[in-house]
Amino acid sequence: MQKKLIVAIVSLFVVSSLLVAPAIQGVPPSYSNQLYSLYGDWLQEKPVGLAVFHITPTYNGKPFNGKLILTVINYSSDPPRVILVKRITGYSNVAFKIERIPVGIREFTVVENGRLVQKTRTVFREREYYVGVFGYVNGKLYSGGKFVVFEPQKPITQLDVELRLSAKSVPKPNKSNEKNYIESLKKMDVSLKSSNGIIYSSTPVETKTEIVHLPAGVIHAAPRTKISWWVSGGFLVNGYGTDQKTALWYDSFDQYTFGYLMPPNPHEWEKSGKDPAVSSVTTWVTLDNTNVGQYRKEIVIAHVRYQLNAYVYSSWITGLTITQYVLKPTRITGLSNGHVSIENPPAVPSYADTINQNGVAYGFEPRTSGPEWMLKEVTFTFGLNYEGPDAEVSITLYRQAGGSSYGAPFVVVYDAVGAKYWYKNDDRKTYEFFVHW
Repeated sequence: MQKKLIVAIVSLFVVSSLLVAPAIQGVPPSYSNQLYSLYGDWLQEKPVGLAVFHITPTYNGKPFNGKLILTVINYSSDPPRVILVKRITGYSNVAFKIERIPVGIREFTVVENGRLVQKTRTVFREREYYVGVFGYVNGKLYSGGKFVVFEPQKPITQLDVELRLSAKSVPKPNKSNEKNYIESLKKMDVSLKSSNGIIYSSTPVETKTEIVHLPAGVIHAAPRTKISWWVSGGFLVNGYGTDQKTALWYDSFDQYTFGYLMPPNPHEWEKSGKDPAVSSVTTWVTLDNTNVGQYRKEIVIAHVRYQLNAYVYSSWITGLTITQYVLKPTRITGLSNGHVSIENPPAVPSYADTINQNGVAYGFEPRTSGPEWMLKEVTFTFGLNYEGPDAEVSITLYRQAGGSSYGAPFVVVYDAVGAKYWYKNDDRKTYEFFVHW
């Protein structure tokens, strides 16, 4: 009898907690079912969490209140998958369950009461989603999107997402074409779903890749020394490497075209945030000054694979059919030597340290956000536009590397015992390294 009473009390406590959970957690009441389902998963010890995006579409810096279709694509899965499609008007909330996978315990420096303190915590694998909107309003197609990459430190992650829209004039949607588009989609080897009167491809209807050469970092070598710049694929080569894959952050892009698989305009791509390119190899390049009597600087080049995905959405209510193109960095497949220039001997700063051993690795530190750094003009030719390139864009490398799941590059210095070394601005997160006699 006493056991039954205890079980009844515990059950009542759990039910009561579930009833007030949405209000306590700040989750919109319309997503109570997701939260209740989440608690059920936690009771089964599943590694899951909840993501809540507070989405604000803007146009010319002001909130946009026209009718739009919102899409969320899970880029943490392979292949990427459309997990949510809904109609919105102005500001909107979306919530969905996510995997929350621990990848280790790390040490972090935090500020407490004005002092730097070392603390450890469990870190979780980043989640990566593309959030996009589009809609036909008064003769124009409004569209925009953004990649959202985050570590789900807490069981419930809430993020504000501003989607900056662009607009272009397009013909009025024609409902008579919608059936033909859907029949064409059915003939392709893709998964079709429907939501709110919208038929869409839940996986890409087309995927293309291309490798481009982009800046990765900078090294400054003294005469008669050698500096190697490394990225890690999560394994050792020649005794160097780390168990974490290196990640560098570059621009991603999107474009929305009016109609079924209409090719993109090479000059109408919009930036959709920055995204990590993760190294699939452990490799290096070397600035060799062994027989050089001058100080030299080199821009290291990364071979970055960009992936283009196309998704199709067709509304049987309005006849609006849109092709959504998403272009993003995915992998670092190699390194090569970039531009090398002779420079004047740099002034040795007071924070420089001394190299005491040959062949020692000096690591950079991960950075979860960073400013724009180096820019490269790039042309992509995927074959979608038969008469020319598909994208002509400017790609930015950010002073940002690694993350909770990934690490930063590192350098190895040879033949420089007794020389001075330092990181630019005494900051291991600049990804720029100096050696000076």
